[in-house]
Amino acid sequence: MFEITPLRYFLSAYETGSISRAAQVNNVSQPSVSAAIQRLERDLGGALFLRSRQGLQVTALGTQLYREAAASVSHLADLPARLRPRVPQAVRIYCHPDMVLAPFAAPLQALTRRRPEVMPEFTDDPGSCDIACIAEPCTPAGYVFLPLWEDSYGVALPVGHRLAQRETVALADLAGAPFIQRPYCPQADMLHLLAEEGLAPGRAGAAATNDPQLLDLVAAGLGVAFVPLRHGAQHAGVCVRPVQPGPQVRRRAGLAHRRTVAARELAEEIAAPLREM
Repeated sequence: MFEITPLRYFLSAYETGSISRAAQVNNVSQPSVSAAIQRLERDLGGALFLRSRQGLQVTALGTQLYREAAASVSHLADLPARLRPRVPQAVRIYCHPDMVLAPFAAPLQALTRRRPEVMPEFTDDPGSCDIACIAEPCTPAGYVFLPLWEDSYGVALPVGHRLAQRETVALADLAGAPFIQRPYCPQADMLHLLAEEGLAPGRAGAAATNDPQLLDLVAAGLGVAFVPLRHGAQHAGVCVRPVQPGPQVRRRAGLAHRRTVAARELAEEIAAPLREM
């Protein structure tokens, strides 16, 4: 039966083309690597390498052994790490009220599958999070922002609303319409657009505490709201239509992370598939 250590030394010599470099890779002495390879050659009944001034030349037997052993040795070498109990790693995530978490859900699920030790914990405090799902202007002080997409705005309507059948909605059509209040993001309601056209909204239909709740209230027919066009894909009961003359407002949305190596690596893992979309 082969031992894993001589095989590991052989693989290193094969891959580096040198006994001395194989010894360095494995942090052992050169004679230890030479002795291990000689033991394998005795067991197999043939030479694995031919030594020359140019270095090691692999024999046919050596090539066959590498092909047969490489995957198994790598698998067994990682076995202790795979079996060792993993220490849970809490990752505090903040989602700003004017963001919808749905686009980040699949990357988060993929991350926890790859790294079972990662335990997402959501927090309401942006200053204590490791990663934030956020628009650039709201990035907490001292955090690094990773832009992922740019949003333009439209009006969110219940799918059964008379204006929902149109491709675009005129600002004048929104005069007198009840708007959902958004006290968590007062600059985002953009009701000044109506005022600039000499129009006025109707009474406040309801008040939301975050954009997911805002979409629920719109779907329930309690009012309309200016939201990023991307929000239209996040609720089956809501459609978002561009407005003419439209709000010339855009925002960059993405992730912000604490200035630590661990937070940066996790944010980049979550961001990578979203950048490819």
